[in-house]
Amino acid sequence: MDSREFRNALGRYPTGIAVISAHGADGRLVGLTANSVTPVSADPVRLAWSLGASSKTRIVFEQADYFSVNILASNQVNIAQQFASPIPDRYVDISYELAGCHRLPKIDGSLAWYACRLLESSVVGDHVMFIGEVTESEVSDGAPLLYFAGRFAQIH
Repeated sequence: MDSREFRNALGRYPTGIAVISAHGADGRLVGLTANSVTPVSADPVRLAWSLGASSKTRIVFEQADYFSVNILASNQVNIAQQFASPIPDRYVDISYELAGCHRLPKIDGSLAWYACRLLESSVVGDHVMFIGEVTESEVSDGAPLLYFAGRFAQIH
């Protein structure tokens, strides 16, 4: 199976959309849109996400001690698009607060927010997988923003 065929097949599996964020070494916030967040363990509480190995933000996430995960709600397509764009400051015009012990970004209206301590990162094929220990979380009610067949989707 070639990579295009593989991606097309995976596109038939709906996934949630999240914004992953961390503080860079210079203190500025870095964030990106991801659909690769997955639980790893419930005891102890761990989650994983992956990033393309050639990403310009890779070094920030590899060097950060902590990162946050915001699970987006169905009405947050514009936020997902902004954090997937090439603009340098993806937090411009985004309503958020720096929350928790490590002052990590929590985007207003997100369905869930997790603060995570980075446990490890490792190259897996053409991606880097990050595993984090969830240290804090908050959950809200609502419908999730999904990704399906190459575009954003919602539950109806």
